[in-house]
Amino acid sequence: MSASSAGGAAAGSTSKPLIAVSWLDWVPRAALSAQQLDVLPEYCTGAYVEPAYPVALAIDPNTLPLQVQSGQLQYWLQDRAEFTDSVQLTRGNQSLIAASGTFHEVEQKVTVDGGITLREPGMLVEGRSGALMVTTGAVSVSDAQFVLQPRQLRGSARTLDRDANGDIRVSHGSFTRCEPGNNNWRVTGSSVQIDEGAKFGTARNALLKVHGVPIFYAPYFRFPVTDERMSGWLFPDVGYGDTNGTDIAVPYYLNLAPNYDATLTPRYVSERGVGIGGDLRHLSRYGRAEVGGAFLSKDDEYNGEYSRTDFDNQGLPGPFEPADRWLFTTSQRGNYGDFRTLIDTAKVSDLDYLRDLATGGLAASSVVQLQQFGEIKYGRGGLSARVWAQDFQRLDVTVLEPYRRLPEVNLNYQSQLLGPIYGSIDSSWASFDRPNDQFIGIQRINGDRLDLEPRVRLPFDWTPGYLHLMGSYRYTRYSLDDVPLGTDDEPERKIWLGSLDSGLYFERDTGFFGTTAIQTLEPRLFYLYQQYRNQDDLPQFDVSELSFTFDQLFRDNRFAGIDRIGDANQLTAAVTTRWLNAESGQERVRASLGQILYFEDRRVTLNGIETADDRHRNSAFAGQVAAALGPAFNFLTTATWDPNDGDWDEIGSALQYRRDSRHIFNLGYRRRNDVQPVLKQSDASLYWSLFPQWGLIGRVAYDLEERRVIESFAGVEYSNCCWQIRVVERKYLLQPGATVAPDVNADEGVFFQIVFKGLAGFGGRIESFIQAGIPGYVAEEF
Repeated sequence: MSASSAGGAAAGSTSKPLIAVSWLDWVPRAALSAQQLDVLPEYCTGAYVEPAYPVALAIDPNTLPLQVQSGQLQYWLQDRAEFTDSVQLTRGNQSLIAASGTFHEVEQKVTVDGGITLREPGMLVEGRSGALMVTTGAVSVSDAQFVLQPRQLRGSARTLDRDANGDIRVSHGSFTRCEPGNNNWRVTGSSVQIDEGAKFGTARNALLKVHGVPIFYAPYFRFPVTDERMSGWLFPDVGYGDTNGTDIAVPYYLNLAPNYDATLTPRYVSERGVGIGGDLRHLSRYGRAEVGGAFLSKDDEYNGEYSRTDFDNQGLPGPFEPADRWLFTTSQRGNYGDFRTLIDTAKVSDLDYLRDLATGGLAASSVVQLQQFGEIKYGRGGLSARVWAQDFQRLDVTVLEPYRRLPEVNLNYQSQLLGPIYGSIDSSWASFDRPNDQFIGIQRINGDRLDLEPRVRLPFDWTPGYLHLMGSYRYTRYSLDDVPLGTDDEPERKIWLGSLDSGLYFERDTGFFGTTAIQTLEPRLFYLYQQYRNQDDLPQFDVSELSFTFDQLFRDNRFAGIDRIGDANQLTAAVTTRWLNAESGQERVRASLGQILYFEDRRVTLNGIETADDRHRNSAFAGQVAAALGPAFNFLTTATWDPNDGDWDEIGSALQYRRDSRHIFNLGYRRRNDVQPVLKQSDASLYWSLFPQWGLIGRVAYDLEERRVIESFAGVEYSNCCWQIRVVERKYLLQPGATVAPDVNADEGVFFQIVFKGLAGFGGRIESFIQAGIPGYVAEEF
């Protein structure tokens, strides 16, 4: 140890500290640099900023000498040295500043008093007195105020000890992640321990206080000191609704290993009963997997088919017997060299489970079916293969039960054949099945389907335009069961197809709202010929009609699926214009318009009945406009107008303003006259910070035809760098598919969410329906 003084034992002058310290390194927002403000949320009033250190952080301070500087020094040989009139001890990046101190030579210990400040990388402590072990670097501070900057923890302690390993122990202390002077929430404990390099700390006899009011006690409490997860109880998820009453779920998180974890969630629903949920997650270099589920025993409000209210109102016979309710989910995504795997499955005990009990991503009143899906893919060079299976659980009884694929096999290959000629062959085999006792005629059919389609393409691409020629032959064969009398159980279908796709590019220099721009004009012609084959007796395993949009002008089949291949002798004429930023090339506006000219009637239909629309010589006009109106505004509208009846078939518009993650506004409208009942809906949503700490949350989805609200929620949010609080009222239609069904009841609920920064929170259910209802919203890490 080396020492210096301003004038020896008789010196009377004082020495200023070598390091100026602001209280706990807190810097107000107004004093932060532009770079620091870029990463600081607008609701934070400042940040902890450590000073620059004189010695490289990688150097072990115990290898460096301890230096002492003071105003006065007295030394007793082989006993002690006393420093008065301001003393500062430094060793590398460590420093201890006090009014006075004593070096005890035998113990190799320095004790300081009169108010002290201890600093080292990652920690700043202010206290009344303290001690430093010279040989080990261990320190102890009494009546301490401390901040651990990397961990964002601030606290107080009767005694704070840091041993030679860097482990910190606090006796009779408290901690929070709020800024200095703000104790909106804090955790107190008889002892707190934070080990060097640990992912979490521990507190004994821990008490969580909000504005000084105790709200949670635990004899042993673990809290995160990094962003990584840890085992322990999370804060409850609390909600209240008309149907369920009080709904409380209390998750327990299990950090089983670095690559897998689990959550168990006991749940109490006051009007229904007690249940439990959980999920298990696994991560490896080959992919990730998750299994989840929930179970509620003997639901007091549901008997497996009817709610208690419906049971009583309809006067059904027999006693009301509560039913068990359950949910099961699995998901997996894998990557094994050239192979890919995917599993996505969800299944529930009954049709009403999601509207009654679901939370998270499945808690949507618009969910009308759950999918059970799995696939294996292989791809290398021009060869690709896929084996997959698919089933559905319908939650809307008004829609036909879909077919299951058990399984489907796809094998595709493409390569360059000769010169500019490319060839490909697509093949698939699938087995379709569903219970058919309630069906008649063609809808009863189950069976297998083989489909082969070789294609030849000849593309020509030049700077001013392109010309693409394509021809194909499609062969489809079925092997069917339960076919109607007189219907072939092994039908075949053979169809030739040819197409010509051409376009030109024109451009000119222009201006766009005061900036230089390039405008393009892109006319396009697409001719399609596809043979007619009578397909009225073929099954409808996976076929459906597509909504007519601008993109459908260039499809080679007007149906989705293979079971119907539309006959065609038609020419599409379309034009697109774009405004591009001359410097960056960014697209600012795109507008497109097109129409199909039919040279023959369309004879292939889903139900075998031709309509007047199939005999028209032209399609509806289909158009779309997309615009990026500055860095925050985006606009999209699509429309189809039918000149044959002089009316709009469909109009859809969406306007979004997203300045940043806390200033989002969406406005949408959709109208469809080509469906029954007619669809007219509007949607408005916002997530908006009115002031740095206060914000509004809201959405209204409204059915203009039925004059009713589909879903609405409205609430207020308060956020600062300490905590976040949300209160949201929500109303939504109960029945899946209720957007087109009359006389459907709505449920209402009030939801409350609070998150303590860096600790935990409750009310996570709010996050799920905000994210689903407000396009552009992304949950912040808090």
